[in-house]
Amino acid sequence: MSDSEYREASRQQWGDAAAKWARKAEEEETGASADATVWMLGAADPQPGERVLELACGAGRVGLEVASRVEPAGTVLCSDFSEAMVEAVTQRIERREVSNASARVLNAEELDLPEEEPFDLVLCRFGYMLMADQQRALRESARVLRPGGRLVLAVWGGAEKNPWLSLILKAVMRHLGAPTPEPGTPGPFSLGDPERLRGLVDQAGLADVEVAEIETKQTYPSPAAWWEEILEVSGPLAAMLGALPEEDREKIRADVLTAADAFLAEDGKAVFPAAIVGAAARKPA
Repeated sequence: MSDSEYREASRQQWGDAAAKWARKAEEEETGASADATVWMLGAADPQPGERVLELACGAGRVGLEVASRVEPAGTVLCSDFSEAMVEAVTQRIERREVSNASARVLNAEELDLPEEEPFDLVLCRFGYMLMADQQRALRESARVLRPGGRLVLAVWGGAEKNPWLSLILKAVMRHLGAPTPEPGTPGPFSLGDPERLRGLVDQAGLADVEVAEIETKQTYPSPAAWWEEILEVSGPLAAMLGALPEEDREKIRADVLTAADAFLAEDGKAVFPAAIVGAAARKPA
């Protein structure tokens, strides 16, 4: 699959998941995603009056959290390459009456933004790892920052540290007889190596690069609830499974739920370890 084909498929798959993401965004966020946001906000330290850009915003959880911190004169632009995601964020902004936030369709690899109107802060939670040209996206992020401006991001750690997702992905790949993806192939774990991530951020022209590894957990009411929730919010995975015959999907589900027994707590919940890699950097003055 070419980069352009990958981008188009990804845009369609995440667009199909937008309504589900919007519904989930109305619930309190817990687990690894919440921990990633806490780390990012601590590293970013947004200040009143700053201009903030969120890339690959999904339902805009991070951006809307930041909006209250940059009031009264600061603004937040939530962006995503999926029109459906941007529409979902726009509706959330209107419902919550967030006057200093807006949403716009933007491709992080080719930002349609002028350098003459730079941002103080660029944020991206769980986005760069899925982009076709991660280096290009990071360079674009650096381009739209003001001198001294900050980039703060979070990605998933390695597959072995995130069985809550890797168990399902591995089961699907085994069933399809697909080879292990080549290093650097876009995917949830493609930037899980802290040193590789550090190198990419540095090569984007940013300085004072700091990388942190955050160990956390993902907890679900039951293994069955885990399976359903992952499919609900994972656009590409849902699309992949949806293309299979029902018999094959059920076999994969059975295999995955058996593997999940290793993470079953006494109260019946499924409790998985999870790992995040965060990075923060500045644009040289």
